[in-house]
Amino acid sequence: MSELDTLQVLHDTFDGMFSSEKNFVESAKESARFYTGGFGEGQWSDDDLDKLRNENRPPLQLNIIKPKVNLVVGIERQQRTKWRARPIESNDDEEAKLITALLYYLDRGKRMQNVFSRVHKDGVMTGRGWVDVHVEPGLEFAGEIFIKRESWAHVLIDPEADTPDTSQWSRLARTKWLTLSKLRSLYPDQLSDLKKLEDVMMTDLDTTLQDEVDIDEEFGSRYVHGTFVNEATYIDKVRQRARVVELWEREWENEFFLVNTQSGQMSDEGFSKKKEAEEAIRRFQAAETKMEQIEREPIPRIDFGIVARSMPKTYLSVFSGGRLLVDKAPNPYRHNQFPLVPYFYYFEDTGGKVETFGLVENMKDPQREKNKRRSQALDILNRTPRGGGVFVEGMVSPEQMNKASSAGEWVGIPGMKDKRISDFMQQWSTSHLSLVSTAAAMEERAAVDAKEISGATDPLMGQATSSKESGFAAQTRIRQGMLTLEEQMDNLDKTKRQVLEMSIRNMQQFWMPEKIARIIGSEIADEEQPEQSVVTEFLANFTNTNFDVELDAGTNSPTMRAMKAEQVAQMIQMGFQNLFPLWLELSDIESADDIKEQMEEEKMAQMMMQQAQGQMSEPAKG
Repeated sequence: MSELDTLQVLHDTFDGMFSSEKNFVESAKESARFYTGGFGEGQWSDDDLDKLRNENRPPLQLNIIKPKVNLVVGIERQQRTKWRARPIESNDDEEAKLITALLYYLDRGKRMQNVFSRVHKDGVMTGRGWVDVHVEPGLEFAGEIFIKRESWAHVLIDPEADTPDTSQWSRLARTKWLTLSKLRSLYPDQLSDLKKLEDVMMTDLDTTLQDEVDIDEEFGSRYVHGTFVNEATYIDKVRQRARVVELWEREWENEFFLVNTQSGQMSDEGFSKKKEAEEAIRRFQAAETKMEQIEREPIPRIDFGIVARSMPKTYLSVFSGGRLLVDKAPNPYRHNQFPLVPYFYYFEDTGGKVETFGLVENMKDPQREKNKRRSQALDILNRTPRGGGVFVEGMVSPEQMNKASSAGEWVGIPGMKDKRISDFMQQWSTSHLSLVSTAAAMEERAAVDAKEISGATDPLMGQATSSKESGFAAQTRIRQGMLTLEEQMDNLDKTKRQVLEMSIRNMQQFWMPEKIARIIGSEIADEEQPEQSVVTEFLANFTNTNFDVELDAGTNSPTMRAMKAEQVAQMIQMGFQNLFPLWLELSDIESADDIKEQMEEEKMAQMMMQQAQGQMSEPAKG
């Protein structure tokens, strides 16, 4: 396929993904504005804002979404799960211990924990968060593993995806906006002729669509002017940046593997052609013959077979405008996965279509209701002091009456000159003030709806539901409320596992034994240092490393310990005094050890006193 044909296919693919994601992107941007407030106007539509301005009413925003989002985000931060590598087989203990130390090195300064928390917040707000796991040259020009957050607005998912598992997707795209200098530094050979940013659009492609020369259609913020390569899509003239599209694709290809017919073990690497596999067998057999000649005696021969399997292969293409920067390059990572790991707050298959959304999406209507009702109530109160008037029936036109009642203005009546005001006016009624209480009731109902929809109930928010409610009952309600977040926390744990496993594979591919030796020297005590053979085996066994990343249930987090301490305190109040030492341990009081030591001393002194009293009370013998 020629470069022009390749660019045509890439642009068609990107346009399809961009169009498929349009609804999500618009909804996610709106969700972000509902959380932040959008500088005081983010929760109002443009039509509503125009109406408010015409009526001289302020766009009030009483943000009930932000504290509920912060609550869910705070719960995750307080219950952060820890991880360790768990051996699958009995002889993998040392290797699992090594992997655990390397993972702690990656998380130094809670780097990964902070990334996971930020990605979780993206998911709570918009429904999606992304973790970028990539390798770049470090200070010593060895591969350094970076784990960073990628914006939800920069990643496009496979339109055909029906599972959150990206290993089953056919494609994934990421867009980046780069300056002219950055483009030149990243792609010096491909963009050697780049003089100005607009040169990205320089192409020999036939950009005129057949029978459609004067097309000018709008698709959101994207415009097509008779071309399939649109400058508005790829050039930001205001910020002087160009959009670069990074397209990851997965294809299934047949590969041929060598199989030991005696043991059933299959070779780690496959061959693209059967002849290459047969040639590998011949080379191995020649080596066996040579070994027999050296040993001068027969050696056990291995009988090889060849089996064909359909294997997934991932490729990377990069383009910008009319420039092809990377043409279907093999995935540089041996784990053969997309380097972007998703977190989905909700991933729902609605029957032929997948919807991803966060906590904010279904709270938008209660938020709008609260804002509008408060604005209406305030408007009624503001207009009331201006009075207006009620005139004698038949003396005022409907337009004048509407002006007097809605705008609160006095209306002059033709033909009533020199007449007494009492002849045609009565005191303006205040019965309309009852609308204020109605609006207030609807506003309060909107706040209650928001709690029910989000699951952020009063106990979770730290608010007592009753003045007579005991602490034990409150803790029970909190535990029940936490059930609404189980699915989302499980989804986050899946994201963590995938990131950690991908990082381990990158360690095996890019790290050197010397780097690992320095790392474990700072993470593992000298007496527990693994042998060099363990490190060598870890780096060599890329496909045969048997481990499983295990996440604890957050049982040692500050929040969980405080919750347990409260439960124990309730039991102590009920008469279980012997649980006091356990409460001290869970409460994390700085002087807990001193208190426990003093209690032990008092207990020993009391026992000695009881023994002494028992001896004195015994009758003398003889």
